Amino acid sequence: MTEKDAFLEQVRDDKGQIERYTWLKSTLEPLAQYFRGKHVLDFGSSYGLSTCALLEHGAARVTGVEPDPKRVERGRHVLEATGWSRAATVQHVADTRRLPFPDASFDVVLANAVFEHIPQPRHEYLREVWRLLKPGGLLIINETPNKYLPKDIHTTGLWFLNWLPREVARRYAMLMGRYPKDESWEYSGWRGAGFWELAASLPGYELIHETSRPRHRLLRRLGLPASLLDPYPTWLFRKKQQV
Repeated sequence: MTEKDAFLEQVRDDKGQIERYTWLKSTLEPLAQYFRGKHVLDFGSSYGLSTCALLEHGAARVTGVEPDPKRVERGRHVLEATGWSRAATVQHVADTRRLPFPDASFDVVLANAVFEHIPQPRHEYLREVWRLLKPGGLLIINETPNKYLPKDIHTTGLWFLNWLPREVARRYAMLMGRYPKDESWEYSGWRGAGFWELAASLPGYELIHETSRPRHRLLRRLGLPASLLDPYPTWLFRKKQQV
């Protein structure tokens, strides 16, 4: 049995997990060149699905961090059962603004579907993962919705919601029957994130632009971030080499 087959065996009774894992692999596949042979920090690793997907795409070693202890327990079980624990760990870190690693510990940091669930301001989280990157390393922010677009496509499907003040947005979502009153609004992902918010927290970066669509090439010629209008942009920030 391959590690992939062993993973699917572990989640065979959870259709949602299987679909999520399949989707993760497909979204991360275009980025595989950046993971291959690298030590990757999986920031917000949840149940370990992204950790497993990174290994399938050739990462040499993956260290996952996650603030929810129940998700860490489940992730460790999956890694042990599949045999991937030889190359990966998932650690519980209650406050991910302070991570237990030395400076420049990782070649790549992946934050997949993470920053939309961190309430603003997010400066401390971004500066912390940036600290952990080696010079020349990559911070990859993936599957976080674009807050500059006029429709919330992540949480409620409502137009202009992500442009509203936090409490007004919450009341609007509940009034429209798109969000339950008894669930946390802060961590729901309704706001998304924007390029300039992210970039402002990262000193000494180089942006690697997307080029797969005509709009990417047009925006690049205009001197703007190529993925600025993508609903779910993939941001690749390279940490500049120290002089």
